[in-house]
This record gives sequence, C-alpha cells and structure tokens, in this order.
Amino acid sequence: MLSHVLYGANADYIARLVEESVINVSREHADYTSVAEALQLLRPDAGDSLHRLQIKFFLLLNEDEAMRRNLCHVNEKGAQLVCSLCPHKAERFYDALCEELIPGWIKDCRVGHEAFVDLLREAYLRS
Repeated sequence: MLSHVLYGANADYIARLVEESVINVSREHADYTSVAEALQLLRPDAGDSLHRLQIKFFLLLNEDEAMRRNLCHVNEKGAQLVCSLCPHKAERFYDALCEELIPGWIKDCRVGHEAFVDLLREAYLRS
C-alpha cells in the first residue's frame, strides 16, 4: 500500500485512505476536541493535488496505529504467507517519518510538496 501511495497516481485511492486514517485517528483521540478540529484540516478536499493527498496520508500515518497495523498485516494465500510490508522495513520507515521527515519539513518552509514527497520516497527506499 505504501508503494501505491508514494508511486501511484490514483488520487481517489489515496483520498479514501486519508479519510480512513482521519476516522482511525479520531477514534484513538475521541476525548480531545482539539484533535477532532485539527483532523478536519486533513480531510481530503476536492482541490487537493496528488502531492497534497500523499502528504496528508503520511502525516496521518504518523499518528494512525490502526493503519500501521493494517500495512503490516499478514495474509495466508494457500501455503504461502504474504506480508504487505515487512515489519522491519515498516519500523525503520516509521522511525524516519516521526523523527526526521515530518519535523524537518515543518521546520523548513522552503521544502515544497513535491520535494517532501521525494524525501518520503527516499526514506521508504532506504528503510
């Protein structure tokens, strides 16, 4: 799924994931009205570009434990186990997302949407 978000061009698919993640995070933080208000800003909007949707998804993924578990879900197909994302790769990517990518992007307003998505892609490949 992460590769589809990072490298795919299906904005509708990413918008559905963003909406799902908004719902997940709102459930996790149901007691906080300020979180609910902030999440409204991250909901998909008709005018969102592909890069903006990708960024919204990863900002939410940073807080969405349910989506993270879903990304590493293991399915049985016959005698073969298929994992959507290697848990070790996921852990390294999530650490980079939380500790480096998002804080660095927030601090440096010169990094535009396209450049930030490129940084996300690099971190995904390195992880």
